[in-house]
Amino acid sequence: MVDVKRRTSGSDAGQALVEELLRTAFCLGGAYVSLLEDLPADAFPGEDTGAVLIEMFAGSASPALEAAGEESCRTAAALIGAVKDCVLGDLGALAQSTRSEE
Repeated sequence: MVDVKRRTSGSDAGQALVEELLRTAFCLGGAYVSLLEDLPADAFPGEDTGAVLIEMFAGSASPALEAAGEESCRTAAALIGAVKDCVLGDLGALAQSTRSEE
């Protein structure tokens, strides 16, 4: 089995962030998929339903985003992207290692 380094600093804040990211991803992803499946095909004539839903989610989030400010939003987006890259990198290494052990 591959020895994948845990990329944690022992930070409770880091653990809490990852947990909140997962809860949010599952919640928003589930709502998005449910709406996408339940809306009639002609709900937004001439528009991509998926893109419209993303715009609606962003609109719903706008009070929190505006309160945080543009710089905080950019910083949060970069952090979320970095977390994603780290996790997917480790999962890719694990999958590669598992395949090479077979």
